[in-house]
Amino acid sequence: MAEIQSPKKSHYVLPPKGALVATLIMGMVITAIDVLQPAEPILSMVAFIPGIVSVASLLASGLSFADLNIRFGRSSLPGFLALVATTALLLPILGSSTGWAGWNWLSGLVFAPASGIAQELYFRGSLLPALERALHGKKGTALLLHALIFVGYHFRTFRAASSSPIIILIAVVLFAAGCGWGWQVQKDRTVAWAMGQHSLFLMLMSMFNWG
Repeated sequence: MAEIQSPKKSHYVLPPKGALVATLIMGMVITAIDVLQPAEPILSMVAFIPGIVSVASLLASGLSFADLNIRFGRSSLPGFLALVATTALLLPILGSSTGWAGWNWLSGLVFAPASGIAQELYFRGSLLPALERALHGKKGTALLLHALIFVGYHFRTFRAASSSPIIILIAVVLFAAGCGWGWQVQKDRTVAWAMGQHSLFLMLMSMFNWG
């Protein structure tokens, strides 16, 4: 896949460094939103703000929706297998729940997908390509760094964990999941499949109690 090139100055209204700073600040914002957990439906609505602001900043700095992988596209076989592996890796997280909650259509069909889409819009649709450009196309380094930031976003999940081994397990799983989603997006140049898979997993999580 071709590297994301920094556009010429005449092609943007916001400097690339400014867009990167804005995107990183939005990482702190999305983490704060998750920690504060405002009541629904406010949570699902404000969760989109970091992704929207980051995408707008990167577009203003000269990148396109295609550069940000915000487009529909086919999943390659390796990309599909990465999503399957990511799903398998995430399943142990369900073991840290406090019990079965049952199905709630609003949580399962509205709030869970909203969270999955909002997270992917930020982490894989803006943060990952922003880091790729800042690191001059070093996709592997950008992938690992963005996955670390993705782990840090789940502070509330760690706070609810019952023991240090569980916290370590969750951190490892989340890092691997971030790498899996990110690699698939880099491979197929579309965030749509990660959005769908992430949303489906959160729908499953909505059927359990946490904390």
